Amino acid sequence: MTQIKETIYAMATPPGRSAIAVIRISGAFALQVPGLFGQPPLAGRGMRYARLQDRQGAPLDEVLLLSFAGPHSATGEDVLEIHCHGSPAVLAGIIAILAGCDQLRAAEAGEFSRRTLLNGKKDITEIEGLADLIEAETDLQRVQALRQMQGALSLPAADWRGRILKLLSQLEALIDFADEELPPDLAEHLDQQADQLIGELTGALAGAGSGELVRQGVRLVLIGPANAGKSTTLNQLAGRAAAIVSDEAGTTRDIVELRLDVRGVPVWIADTAGWRQAGGKVEAEGIRRAQNAAADADFLVIVLDASAANWPEQLAELQGWGSAGKLVLLNKADQATAAEKARITAHFEGGELDWLMLSMQQDGAAAQLEKRLADRLIPQNISAADTLITRRRHATALSEACAALQAGQTHALASAPELRAEQYRRAADALGRLAGKLDVEELLDQIFSRFCIGK
Repeated sequence: MTQIKETIYAMATPPGRSAIAVIRISGAFALQVPGLFGQPPLAGRGMRYARLQDRQGAPLDEVLLLSFAGPHSATGEDVLEIHCHGSPAVLAGIIAILAGCDQLRAAEAGEFSRRTLLNGKKDITEIEGLADLIEAETDLQRVQALRQMQGALSLPAADWRGRILKLLSQLEALIDFADEELPPDLAEHLDQQADQLIGELTGALAGAGSGELVRQGVRLVLIGPANAGKSTTLNQLAGRAAAIVSDEAGTTRDIVELRLDVRGVPVWIADTAGWRQAGGKVEAEGIRRAQNAAADADFLVIVLDASAANWPEQLAELQGWGSAGKLVLLNKADQATAAEKARITAHFEGGELDWLMLSMQQDGAAAQLEKRLADRLIPQNISAADTLITRRRHATALSEACAALQAGQTHALASAPELRAEQYRRAADALGRLAGKLDVEELLDQIFSRFCIGK
């Protein structure tokens, strides 16, 4: 266990009035803290009802004291939790006494979780899962974060690294004792094991985008000509009047956003200013912002008026606004003639563009659109992935490990065993960085800076 001399404290619950508040303390002095409040120290693991006193010996609060002796605690150190009433006056009194003790200091953001990592209680991927759980807004995000906290990525990564190191040790034995008689099938064994590892890493990387999609969500932007029904589409998806709807062209001047939960994935939908050739300076600025939003989007819905004769020309213009995936929504289908509908069908049939013809003001249209978006945006097997890759750095580390193993296979054992060994080391190092075993100080600073103080 890493030796950290300082004992830290912090609120573990949000500030403000509440029935219960929790103050967490971790470090060598933690179990002595009750003595600051006129109570005997704690030992080992347990729970005690206590009446805390202030510096003058007057009653401060009635609390529960929970003690956890290291290394069998969340941080690996001695930990004390004070469960007190959530009164601002009570909290201020307790914190003031803690702040006045020379053996204690206030914790920095994420410092409790950092000690959890440094003391070997969790690795970086599990800590990242904890951070994701704190920020989870959907059930799928919660489930994914819990799985990562419980080792959905770290356990297979540790297994892969262990197997690579075992292969490396066998290969180094081959190099060091080249003159000795070694098992004749060793080379075949090394090749088979490396090929199996490459296959498993490749399989894990195949679903790399799903976990990141759940964690980060999707940014979807509605674009289209003025009065095509973008704002109506936004309102129907929201189930409320999120944007102003009017027959007057140029009503939407700035970007209006809302958030939807689509199969457990957060989707941010932005309604933008309608495109048209004419317009004043303010409207032109709105269109410029719409183009910028489209360029940054993960997915575009191009909303067109199915009854307008010039929708093909409008589509040709709007298709160039962004390189993201696209769905063409032919709105106002109730106003289109049979001939116009046939023209639309003929235009898109056999083409690559995904399209949908609806009237967004009719019942059930929003549900049809949301289902189509879900089919396009969310992989069907997103909850069934065995290994969770939720960040770009996870995919990068696994890709580097896989590439190194593949490069190693190009070096013949008979003529260049040292070169293969070097590639095996690179593969092991890449997986070591994934779990936080190598060269990660800068990464730690980035991760823990996003935590709340009491975590």
